[in-house]
Amino acid sequence: MTGDIEIKGGADEFEATVIAVVIDRINQEEQAARQGRGRAHPGLPAWVRALQPEDNPLPRDLLRPE
Repeated sequence: MTGDIEIKGGADEFEATVIAVVIDRINQEEQAARQGRGRAHPGLPAWVRALQPEDNPLPRDLLRPE
């Protein structure tokens, strides 16, 4: 990513920091991909998989065996 980024609008200091961190992370991942240093395994990164709900085939009123 080249050039400076200016965040305008209603973002306060915290929100602007979060936006900057996300943009920096994207920049790092793009640079690593260009250099061939991608993830060793295919699929989504852990931080994305953590947000996906668990697939539960059992009805909600049944307890899951432990």
